Amino acid sequence: MAEKNEDQPVPEKEEDEFQLRRRRIAQVFMQAYGKDLKNIDPKRLEELQRRREMGETETEPGSPYNIQTVLWILGSFAVLYYTDLIPAIKEDHRIYRTWLYLGLILMAVHISIGSYLIIFLSWIKKNSDWEKASPMAIPLATGTFVFGAICLNIAIWPVYGFLTPLMMFTLFMGFVVTVSLLPNI
Repeated sequence: MAEKNEDQPVPEKEEDEFQLRRRRIAQVFMQAYGKDLKNIDPKRLEELQRRREMGETETEPGSPYNIQTVLWILGSFAVLYYTDLIPAIKEDHRIYRTWLYLGLILMAVHISIGSYLIIFLSWIKKNSDWEKASPMAIPLATGTFVFGAICLNIAIWPVYGFLTPLMMFTLFMGFVVTVSLLPNI
């Protein structure tokens, strides 16, 4: 196999690829740090570079008040109103009560963990690093939610059939966007 001689000129195609890569890197750099780099403070540039490497962004989070939020909340109310879900859960004999109670208990645990993280840790203790303060909270909340959702779907399936997962998903999304409207203290 012939080795490449460093004295030989680089073919045009490789130069074009090199220039293309260089241009792409420059575009990403300009998007990240702005076009006017002559007037930027070197310390500010180092800080921006450090943040970019850590994955932090300078943009403020978007407002939770948007059309999708309103539509999910309205969809949840529509599901509750038009399907008569609450009266069905109270009175319908086809509901599997054991699965219903187990699902409700698991969802209560899930909501309790979320309340602990949001209200106690974030608002009262002013600690935003949940994983360090309580490393098992998020995996436990995820597990209780998944199993609780499965139990609730099994419990309500005899009444609503194939609409059950759609109804549960709409109610879940309505709950999530409602929680996102809570003030960030």
